[in-house]
Amino acid sequence: VGPAVVNSLKSVGIRSIEDLINYYPRRYEDYSNLSLINEIKPGQVSIKGRVTSIHGRYVRRGMHITEAVITDKTGSVRMVWFNQPYRASSIKPENEYFVSGLFQLSRQKMSIMNPSLELVSDFPLNTARIIPIYPQSKTVKSTQLRKYIKAGFDSDFETLEVLPHKLQKKYKLLSLKQALFQLHFPSSKEDLDTAKYTLGFIELFELILANQ
Repeated sequence: VGPAVVNSLKSVGIRSIEDLINYYPRRYEDYSNLSLINEIKPGQVSIKGRVTSIHGRYVRRGMHITEAVITDKTGSVRMVWFNQPYRASSIKPENEYFVSGLFQLSRQKMSIMNPSLELVSDFPLNTARIIPIYPQSKTVKSTQLRKYIKAGFDSDFETLEVLPHKLQKKYKLLSLKQALFQLHFPSSKEDLDTAKYTLGFIELFELILANQ
């Protein structure tokens, strides 16, 4: 990352990969349940489909609207973004995407408003999974933090295991690195619960050990 991002991360106490990995989410939003387009109802939704059309235009007072249509085997639905003109050039028609966002009434049409969108071929960070929401600042957003934290895990950083292997096995705990990864990018609610349990166990173990 560049100097501006470094300063932004420092503003929330992140100065190293270790700080980044240990910057825990404050809550989660569950986008892990994919729906068919003909099944979606008003509210938060996640779907998978192919973008069949996309275009952008400026409307009153310089506001930019990007509209796209995504289609699966059951139907199509409109997606709308406000003041994100880059969407029209960054989204590739006919590619398959995961889409997560709020399905609601807009201009007398039901649309998915300002959705997150990621290629199915990529590791999804913002769609089609349990999404971590982090403490933010004016210059550091959750979408950025997810990207940086994933890069931190991809850098093959080393963790020092705290628990003896026999305790991990006895209490069905994850390794420290596995627990941290599942805390940030849980594969399921069960894996997230196991990660929280493992990290809580480690914290209590360290306190008891220090006391003794």
